Amino acid sequence: MENNSIKHVPVNQTIKKVGHSMFYEVDTVKLVPATSKETEKADAVVSDDEVPDVHQDCTIFSGVSYLGAAAINAPKSEAEIQRNMCILNEQSSEQAIKVSVSVPSLSNGTVVLYDAASHVIMARYEIHRILFYARGTAGSTEASCFAFTWSHGDTQESAIFQCHVFRCDIPEAVGQVSACFAKAFQRVPKSMNNSVTSSDLGPAVPPDREHVEVYVFEVSMEIKEDDGRSGFSAVPKDRSYFKLRVNLEKQLCLTVQQVSENERDLEVERCFGVLVSPGRNVKHSDMQLLEMVSVGSGTGDKQCYVISGHWDPADPAFEALNVETPRDGRIYITVAVDLVIQGIQEPVRFLIETPVKVFPQGERFWYFSRRPLIQQFSLNLREVPSSDVSTVHYKVLSIDTSGELDRNRLNLTLNLASLIRSPSIASIDVDTLTPKEEAMSDGDEPLLSGTGEVSKDCSEMELESWAEALARWTSTKQRPRQLASLVRGGIPEALRGEVWQRLAGCENDTTMMDTYRILITKDSTCETVIQRDINRTFPAHDFFKEAGGLGQDSLYRISKAYAVHDSEVGYCQGLSFLAATLLLHMPEEQAFCILVKLMYDYGLRDLYKDGFENLYMRLYQLNRLMEEQLPQLWQHFSDKGVESHMFASQWFLTLFTARFPLYFVFHIIDVFLLQGVDTLFQVALALLMMCKKELLLLDFESILKYFRVTLPKKCRTEEVARQLMKLATSLKVKKLKKYEQDFITLKEVQDNADQYRNELDQLKSTLLRTEEEKKRLEDEVTQVKEMLKREVQKAENESNRNTAIITEYKQICQRLDDEQVAAKAALNDLRSQVVGCDHCRTLLGDENITENGGEQDIPTNKTSDPQLIRAQERIRELELELAQTKLAHVEAECRNQDLVHQLHSTVAELQTARNSWPPWLHKTLSSIKEVANKKELTGGGPLATMARRDVVSGGGPVVVVRRDSAPGLSRDSASRESLRDM
Repeated sequence: MENNSIKHVPVNQTIKKVGHSMFYEVDTVKLVPATSKETEKADAVVSDDEVPDVHQDCTIFSGVSYLGAAAINAPKSEAEIQRNMCILNEQSSEQAIKVSVSVPSLSNGTVVLYDAASHVIMARYEIHRILFYARGTAGSTEASCFAFTWSHGDTQESAIFQCHVFRCDIPEAVGQVSACFAKAFQRVPKSMNNSVTSSDLGPAVPPDREHVEVYVFEVSMEIKEDDGRSGFSAVPKDRSYFKLRVNLEKQLCLTVQQVSENERDLEVERCFGVLVSPGRNVKHSDMQLLEMVSVGSGTGDKQCYVISGHWDPADPAFEALNVETPRDGRIYITVAVDLVIQGIQEPVRFLIETPVKVFPQGERFWYFSRRPLIQQFSLNLREVPSSDVSTVHYKVLSIDTSGELDRNRLNLTLNLASLIRSPSIASIDVDTLTPKEEAMSDGDEPLLSGTGEVSKDCSEMELESWAEALARWTSTKQRPRQLASLVRGGIPEALRGEVWQRLAGCENDTTMMDTYRILITKDSTCETVIQRDINRTFPAHDFFKEAGGLGQDSLYRISKAYAVHDSEVGYCQGLSFLAATLLLHMPEEQAFCILVKLMYDYGLRDLYKDGFENLYMRLYQLNRLMEEQLPQLWQHFSDKGVESHMFASQWFLTLFTARFPLYFVFHIIDVFLLQGVDTLFQVALALLMMCKKELLLLDFESILKYFRVTLPKKCRTEEVARQLMKLATSLKVKKLKKYEQDFITLKEVQDNADQYRNELDQLKSTLLRTEEEKKRLEDEVTQVKEMLKREVQKAENESNRNTAIITEYKQICQRLDDEQVAAKAALNDLRSQVVGCDHCRTLLGDENITENGGEQDIPTNKTSDPQLIRAQERIRELELELAQTKLAHVEAECRNQDLVHQLHSTVAELQTARNSWPPWLHKTLSSIKEVANKKELTGGGPLATMARRDVVSGGGPVVVVRRDSAPGLSRDSASRESLRDM
């Protein structure tokens, strides 16, 4: 194996100490290749000044004892490996060989054993031939031991399995050894071998880039609740959260629409589903799929896709969203919608996290608005080749979002009386900041975060200035006069760690360091999200490249510690970039102290709070500064629909650390720690001034791509970064306080407008309810009128009936009176005849015939003729029977009249109802009628029975005499009395 060893030759050095850092003034540096003789000896012995002949990415563990090997029949049995480990640990305590073990980082590497004294290679074990690894049981005598089984032999028939056992001098080191073996066992695809193993050969040549396009989609979300009227109405939304009520059925309504002006539009073909879960930073397995209510395209100027899902509050998965929220608390809800978009190979997921507050079921909201939550997502798409020329296919590179979009605050109208350009800008030629060489451009790929090398070299004059400043800087609160100018010029890389701590005022903050050591032992709900973001933080920097390496582990711990420390903000995407920048200059504890200072004392955490309310204010201030100092560019952005949050929100939230090269990033943090938030606006304006001419020539999509790809690449040289910072520190942003007050005023106006709008909505709702109530009352009045009309008609009919009855009664009375007169006349005739008859006169006697008032009575005489007496009694009985018959007849006539009127009313109602009867009911009633008629005709009905009874009782024709009341009876009684006297 050829070995190009390099021997390092000592040179003369001068050491100088500045602050806590040591600077070496190097005269010359010589790198002399090893001689051929030395190369020949490298196969046997490796000196301290030479590189071993096994070249691989690995971790070497010293202080390890090799206890020996033993044959094993079951190479994958952990119990048998533990038994051999116990035996060899007891037998080889004095015969153990001191070795160093090299564990590779990749699965195609080799475990190498070196002699601890001579560094001679003793044995090699390929990772792919190691069958099993085990460590000693904790708490036992083998706790410091580890072992692996290895296959000797080229074929399965000739293979011999051996168990190799080792012991660490430090028991705690076994865990690190186990972690390295676990990493080595992870197989790496062949396609990744070159990119993983060629890092030492220099930067790889980037492949041909396809065209990258940015598509902006806008997702609008509403939550609706059951309104109790067989429908759903949108729930109120406060400034940053929705207001829900418990135990009410809900619907989640999402509208997806492309808002960017691209060459071609991407259409949403279908939706896989909508998933919901309480909390944020949740796992996919914790999310609940909603039952789809409706899915389809909406109407409007642009094609949009509308999705509705049903949300059952009784579902146990939504229990946290169906419990009343404490007065000062709120909870989060995560909504994910999976879409299939035309031209994109894989499904696209838009994820929305928003706070909600749950109120009692009977809660009434007097002042509220029903504004939907609006969030924009930028899809960075790469066009991929396709066999079909007519169809364009894309691959999703990344999906970016800046959180909830509040148009009312981002699109505030700005009316300025005059636009004054800052005089300090004229002193710097902006054109000199733009690099003239386009050779540094590498296509449409954005610059990876963590790009750029920062040299630790420092001129002697600069070093003396800093040494003097640091010597005078005895207290963090009293800064030397020359410190500001030195910091604005850039802190030397070797001094940054110390100066940053002094600027932040946490140089010896032992309390916060102890707090950090406690925080890293606690659990956080954001661990999964942090772990996901770690791999995407500074991927271009060697310190953070290795998964599970020191850089990523430190970044994970500091991010988790801050999430536990600041429970209100927790972990926010982009916070890891700032933490990674600090970790490049100092240990974890000190980096955590500065991070806490930046978030609390410098106000960065305010950008993440209250639904990004403070971020909206900062963006408003930037808008006003652009309108004042860059009016032409501001107008161009307004014409193209480019809003400041599309490019500046990431700058402000991450302190420019997520996109720009490290030298520029470090210089920005230098100045930010010196003067605070003003630096954000100065750097943003400086970048816009540098790119003004190019931005004025671009359209919407090209502007976004320029901010994402081109602008960071223009800052890769130290000269451009220095000129940019020189321009930035010269800009005047004194009106920030005024703009902040203007924003507060406009926000109050907006809030008042929202309040008035809420009141207007409330009044509209009240008016709507009043109109509905009015309509209901009008319907009731109409029904009452109809009812009264029917009652009046019924009363009129009853009155007419009574009038008819009275008329008939009068006629009956008149007829009875006439009959009575006729009867009296007949009686008088009879008396006259009796008086005129001698025989009758003799029988009655002359004394018994008297005249009383013109009326003659025929008195009864006990000695009268018995036949006459019987005739008189018979007459009285007939008169009584006649009177009873008349009375019964009159009563029957009255009942008949009532029945006739009832029959008419029933027939009218039946006729009215018959129009609404179904056909089958008509047929049924017709059949019943026919059967009833047949029964009446055959003598089985009630009418036939009545007819027979009349014939039997009368024995002849029935004479109908109507009488309605008792007066007729009194007259008949008087007649009977007169007959009785006869």
